[in-house]
Amino acid sequence: MLAALERITLTATRALSVVGLVALMGLAAMTLADGLLRWLANRPIEGVRDLGGLAIAVAIACCIPVGLVERGNIVIRLGEHVHRGLGRVLDAVAALAVAAILAAAAWQFWIYAAKLARAHETTFVLQIPIAPFWFGVDVILWAAVLVQLIVAARDWARVFGR
Repeated sequence: MLAALERITLTATRALSVVGLVALMGLAAMTLADGLLRWLANRPIEGVRDLGGLAIAVAIACCIPVGLVERGNIVIRLGEHVHRGLGRVLDAVAALAVAAILAAAAWQFWIYAAKLARAHETTFVLQIPIAPFWFGVDVILWAAVLVQLIVAARDWARVFGR
């Protein structure tokens, strides 16, 4: 059952990473158009910088869950040199630690987004509210926590030979 859940999670996180790629490509297109208009007509596109930081935040957040489920993070495997079983236990413990740290980060992003919402913060030029973007990033981070918990469950199942 965990293997099936992991396959579904992989498909969903890959789709989410496509959303991040689209955000990044949109930013690249806007930046290119802005540069060309600056050069050709001396008329930049107002607000490209406003949207740039928000697009990058969303793009990066969208790629975190797929990196977790594909286990694309940097790993140091010390326990396998001592005993294979110890290596599996340490991997499972590390997976839970990553989930805990990610949950703490997601919690802090929620606090940050709530502060932005209370202050009615907007982008400088376009006056777009910033908080919804950061709440969106936070939702994606909480999804990453769930993904990491699935990865941890799979690692613990390997510890117990399932």
